[in-house]
Parts: sequence; C-alpha cells; structure tokens
Amino acid sequence: MKLDIFRKKRYIEERKLLRKVGALELVLMGVGAIIGAGIFVITGMASATMAGPGIVLSFVFGAISLGISAFAYAELSSAIPVSGSAYSYTYSFLGEIIAWLVGWNLVLEYGISTAAVAVGWSSYFRAFLKNSFGILLPHALTGAYNPSGGTYIDIGAFLIILLMFGILILGIKESAFVSSFIVVLKILVLILFIVFALPHIKFSNYKDFLPYGISGVWHATGLIIFAYLGFDAVSTVAEEVKNPKKDLPIGLIGSLSLSTLFYIVVSLVLTGVVNYKELNVPDALSFAMEKLNMHFIASVISIGAVITITSVIMVMGLGFTRVVYALSRDGLLFESLADIHPKFGTPYKATILGAFVLSLAAGLFPLKDLAEMVNIGTLFAYFMVGISIVMIRKSQDYQPKFRIPIAKILLPLNLFTLLLIMAGLPLITWIRFFLWCVVGLLIYIFYGYKHSQLNR
Repeated sequence: MKLDIFRKKRYIEERKLLRKVGALELVLMGVGAIIGAGIFVITGMASATMAGPGIVLSFVFGAISLGISAFAYAELSSAIPVSGSAYSYTYSFLGEIIAWLVGWNLVLEYGISTAAVAVGWSSYFRAFLKNSFGILLPHALTGAYNPSGGTYIDIGAFLIILLMFGILILGIKESAFVSSFIVVLKILVLILFIVFALPHIKFSNYKDFLPYGISGVWHATGLIIFAYLGFDAVSTVAEEVKNPKKDLPIGLIGSLSLSTLFYIVVSLVLTGVVNYKELNVPDALSFAMEKLNMHFIASVISIGAVITITSVIMVMGLGFTRVVYALSRDGLLFESLADIHPKFGTPYKATILGAFVLSLAAGLFPLKDLAEMVNIGTLFAYFMVGISIVMIRKSQDYQPKFRIPIAKILLPLNLFTLLLIMAGLPLITWIRFFLWCVVGLLIYIFYGYKHSQLNR
C-alpha cells in the first residue's frame, strides 16, 4: 500500500451563502475579536519585563507582520468555498500531514488562549471585587500553582472556564445586539482610561524608553502577538461579504489599524502614568487608576474588562471545540469527539474535554507561559498559510475573488517577519512547541493516518 501523507482534501461548496456583510460590519467584527485580554493584561507585563515604554514599537511591528497575514487569509478564504481556517487551507494546498500539524497547533492556539484569557479575566474580577466591595479572596486561590509563593490555583480562572464551556454545550449564542454592545463597551472602557489617565502622564517615565534595548522590543513582540489573536475572524466570512475585493481589505486593515491605534495610545499612556517597572501585574489598567487614587474609575474599568473578556473566552472556547470537531470529523482525531448532542446539537464530547483540560491549565499555569505557548502555535499556523498561498498562486485553477496587492514583496516579507518574531520567543517555549508537535505526529502516525476519511 502506498503511503501518502501529503494527500489533499478537495472542498466543495455545499450551500450558497448570502452576501450581506459590508465593510463596517467587518471592521466591528475585527475589533471585537482583536481587542480583548491582550490589551488589558499582556501590555503591562510585556512593558515591565521586556520592552519598557518601547512596547509601542512591538505593537507596530506585530501589526505590520500580522497585517500581511490577514491579507493572506483574505485571499485564501475568497478562493476556498468553505468557512475556512488555516487547517482547511493547508489541507487543500499542502496535504494532510501539514494540515494535521496546523490543526494540532490550532488546538493549542484556541485552547491555551482560552485558558490565558481566563487568567486575565480572573485578575480583573478580583480587582472588581476588591475595589467595589472590599472583598479579598484567600491568597492561595489567586494564582498559578506556586507553593513557594503561597498560591495553589487561580480559582476564578478555573471556574469561568467550566461555566463558559457549560454554556457552549447548551449551544447558547450571543445575539447581534449583545455582540455589538460588547464591542462598543470595549472601546468606551479604553477611551475612559485614556481620558482620565492622560492628564497625569509624567514624561520622566519615558526617559528610559528602551530599557532592555531593541532586543527587548523584539522579544516583547513575540509575547504581544497574543493581543492580536482573532483578526483572522474577518477573513472567515469571505463567502458572505458583499464585495470581497473592496470590503475585505477595508475590514482587515480597518480593524487592525483601529486596534493598533488603541494599543499604542493605551500603552503610551499606561507607561507614562506608571513607571514600567511597576506594571508586572495582570490588571494593569485598573492598577494604574488605583495608583492615581481614582477608585471608581478603576472599578468601572475592571467590570468593563470582566464583561468584554468573558465574551472573548466564549469565542476562543468555541474555536477550540470546533477545531477539535473538524479534526475528529475528518478522522484525524478520535472520531467520538465529533459526536453531536442529540438535543443541543453541539459537539458535546469535544466541549467536555475542553472544559476539563483548559480549566486545569487556567487554574494552574501562569499567564506569561500560556501566552507564549499560544503565540508560537499561532505563528506557525500563519507561516504555513503564507507557504500555502505562495505555492497555490502557481496554479492556473486558482481563482480567488481577492488578491494580495504587491504580493511579490509582501509575501516574502510576511514569511520573514513571522520567522523573526518566532525567533524572539524563549528557548523553553520552542522546546514545549517541539514536544507538542512530536505528540501530534505520534497521534497521526498511530491513529490519524489510518482513520483519516481520505484513507477510506
């Protein structure tokens, strides 16, 4: 029997989707997906430990690299007639083994980002309880497993994962109104922080703008990529966009530009109000307001962050269950995980698995480690999408509705910048990533190849 690990899956369009989505809806969708725990949590940590006020340069570099990746997603999603992802694209163009590794890393991306976002949610929830009601949780229940530091589990992160995945089993979806409300709330909370903190900036805090040098900015970029997770949500609705050639670039660049603008302004104000050395906290924005003795504003920011980050947990959790479902449906993972609940119509076994594994990850591991693991898996997926588009452009049958402008320059630049950002991640993160990929390859060798739908 011929061993064919590079066999490709041909996707066919099963139904015609209505083209109703315009550029404004795409921008709001992108902002809603991008602005989340990254800006509320990671900004302070990256400033304190890696880049200082120079964190703004990290956001700019990250936006440029991922902006090109967003174009690549847009082009491929306009060419493949399914609601795609990096897994679908690589399965079509690079073959099964590459698609499996990408899908396996998407499990890592969505799963660990769900846990990481839950840790950020827990930090702001504790701040809200403290600032609004004077309630302090026992220290042992407020952090990752660290007996020497007196913490054993982040109980808030653990419980919110269980709650959100319980809701996902029931199949409850956010209405369009609630989604729009949360996007507006995110923007208002950030504007509130900027308006009240701006008059209190001390320019002396910018004196040491690059305390860790350019290398610090480089390493910080590898961490703050976490803040940009979700931009690819815009490209996944390419089938439903009114005018893909016009609206997709506007939606992608518009949402990335608006989000990047907020990231730059918020990080500049944050490091101007509080010295970067003090920002190694998981609730940086409310912490800054507390330093200014604006307790009410700190409470408003905390509850706003709690509400907005809750929605991100649900979206990321949904992504995790659907990726596991897709891999299982194609036979590459254990097929029982693709079982649909007879009443709720959801992949309940995949959801139960996520609830169990990710609640433990959120409760026991620190945010920084989680974020770095998310980023390397995500960057790998983006890189393989970039490779896919370089290869498929050589085919005469390739007819996307949207094409990347000046692709001969942007595509090589995209691959180079992604590799550069990945190279800035710590060695321990690469070791974990390597081990994750080895585990994935073993699953494919001993289970996935034989049980794949394409093998039948």
